[in-house]
Order: sequence, then C-alpha cells, then structure tokens
Amino acid sequence: MIDHAHLNSLIQLIGKDTMNDIRLEFIADSQEKMALLFQAWHDKDYDTLKNIGHSLKSASLNMALRMLAEQYQQIERLAAQHNNHDMQAIIDQLPALHEASLKELDNLFINGLD
Repeated sequence: MIDHAHLNSLIQLIGKDTMNDIRLEFIADSQEKMALLFQAWHDKDYDTLKNIGHSLKSASLNMALRMLAEQYQQIERLAAQHNNHDMQAIIDQLPALHEASLKELDNLFINGLD
C-alpha cells in the first residue's frame, strides 16, 4: 500500500518532523477532497471528478501511497471518458482504501520509520 523506499527517501530529504507535518495536512486535505469527489460523482460532474482525481493522485504519490494514487489516476482517466460503469467500482471501494492507507501511514509514523 505504501512505497516504503520512497517514503524513507522523502524523510531523509526533508526530515521526519516536516514529513509528519505534510502527512497531517494530507489527511485533512484528502478528507475534504474525498467529500468533494463523492459530490461530483453524485452530480456526474466529470470535470470536477477529473480535477479532484488528479489532485488526490499527486498528493497521494507525494505521501508514497502508491495504491491510492493508482485509484485516483483511474478516476481521472475514467472521468475524462465519462465511464460510469468502471468508475462506480472504484468509487465503491475508495473509502475503505483511503481509510486503510491513512491508517497504515499513521502506524508508520507512530511506530517508527527507521
């Protein structure tokens, strides 16, 4: 779920405290954007879905959350295609994946990364 090598290289580059601050910002931001993403899905607002998917993909990659980023990349791609069927499958699993990703990230920072 997490690219440990990438996360460790980020921590070596900017420090654990700074990375933890970024993690906390990511959590708040991603929760807000997830709500907007689900509203856009409900409204079938494909432009907003594509933009939020892109933003969350980039942010997830910055936090080394590769699996989550891949799902957001799919949302971005499917929104551009207006592909409701495949999008529904991703939307259905996204909350659980988002929560599991954040939990794993929290565990790493709480229990140590070194």
